[in-house]
Amino acid sequence: MQEPERAIRSEIERRGPMSFDRFMELALYGPGGFYELPPIGAGDDAAFVTSSHVHPVFAELLADALRQLHSGLGDPDPLRIVEVGAGDGTLASGLLDALDERPVDYAAVERSQGARDALSARGMLVVDRLEKLAPIEGVLLANELLDNLPFRRVRMSDEGPAEIVIDIAQDLLVERERPASGELEGVLPEGIEPGNEFAFPSGALAFIDDLAACLTRGYAVLIDYGAMRGPAGAVHGYRGQRVVEDVLVDPGSADITAGVDLGAVAHRAQERGLEVLGAPSQHAALLALGFETWTRGQLERQGELLDERAGLEAVRMWSGRSRATLLADPAALGRLRWLVLATPELPEPDWLTEALA
Repeated sequence: MQEPERAIRSEIERRGPMSFDRFMELALYGPGGFYELPPIGAGDDAAFVTSSHVHPVFAELLADALRQLHSGLGDPDPLRIVEVGAGDGTLASGLLDALDERPVDYAAVERSQGARDALSARGMLVVDRLEKLAPIEGVLLANELLDNLPFRRVRMSDEGPAEIVIDIAQDLLVERERPASGELEGVLPEGIEPGNEFAFPSGALAFIDDLAACLTRGYAVLIDYGAMRGPAGAVHGYRGQRVVEDVLVDPGSADITAGVDLGAVAHRAQERGLEVLGAPSQHAALLALGFETWTRGQLERQGELLDERAGLEAVRMWSGRSRATLLADPAALGRLRWLVLATPELPEPDWLTEALA
């Protein structure tokens, strides 16, 4: 039995059934948890990959978005970028390469000791908590972070809304239901059928509280799976880039995730004094930032390589372009949402206006 499961069982035995967000906290972020040494990246050992691992064009186009945000801030020198949940640093490196024409002050926030070690090796400033960088004037990024922050689970039962908690039965970790109370009572949408479930983003809401407290002037771009209304997907995990259906088995060995209620996140941001500029799909955002122009350029260059009899290079370019299409595919990574927040009185960037049209 791994250390996270021992900690989970010990706490249940002492205190009784635990909320799902507490289970996630121990399984993912506790001693020996999944994110202590996360296998993130493009290799065979990676548990999952993010957009920045699929193709470098993701960072290149995101850098174009940051240039417009930099302009909206009045072109401060340097541009300060804070990436929360920076992982292995692939996105950070891509952005720094793409923005090499201007001075950039880049900092990373990571709870994972393994990730902090990897980021430090790349020579960037790394801290374990956002508040250590406050006050922040610039751009804050979080790419596929919110869906891995602990959340609570609410299910409609025949008797009404019920919170799903974790207990022990016959020496196994199991789900139980108890009446939803407090902030969970009004979580489920009206008319939801018994058996349907909703993830309440308690961790993401706490993150927004921290973000609003630290961001004195600037923008935040939060890229994640989710929806602005209603349930956003079933709870599941990833291990070795394969979906894990039962996340109660061997906790700490797999990621745990669910689509984020971005509507609730946006509402919390407004309550904390931030403006919600929009939440286009990644498909729309990348098209607004020139993805189709980039694709045409790749096709033209591929033809030139074939004319030059550089067949191997042409095949490599074709392979890379094929991977890149996943970034904007509405059935793949293109269904991610880019929730853009700002402190008051900052302009909406042109790319966002186009993406929302």
